[in-house]
Amino acid sequence: MAQRPGSVTFVAVLTYINGILNIIGGVIILLTRNSMVSGRDSAALTGITTAAIISLILGVVIVIVARGLLRGSTGSRAIVTVVMIIDILNGVLLLFASQVVNGVIQILWALLIVLLLYTRRANDFFAGR
Repeated sequence: MAQRPGSVTFVAVLTYINGILNIIGGVIILLTRNSMVSGRDSAALTGITTAAIISLILGVVIVIVARGLLRGSTGSRAIVTVVMIIDILNGVLLLFASQVVNGVIQILWALLIVLLLYTRRANDFFAGR
């Protein structure tokens, strides 16, 4: 059984941080949503509440995926890969929307994550699970 490489640990830690920030953000939005819109705009309040709940759910899913990465789950690896491919496509869209710096950063970051998950040592680690 292959030992977990540092690249996988690094990606998992970043994934944990992302999940925790999603959860914190969702809680903050839920706690402050009434101050974000007037009490008469129920549609906006519903939208903000829905966004907060989605953020909380995504945060929990992301934390579960991070845990899976640390355990060598190929499913978690696939989920992170798909999300990073979507991030790359979003980065390309940003390039066309004249958001060149943001687009380049998003593309490079997503590529880095994918490359770290598919090094030779990472492949051996996930194959050994």
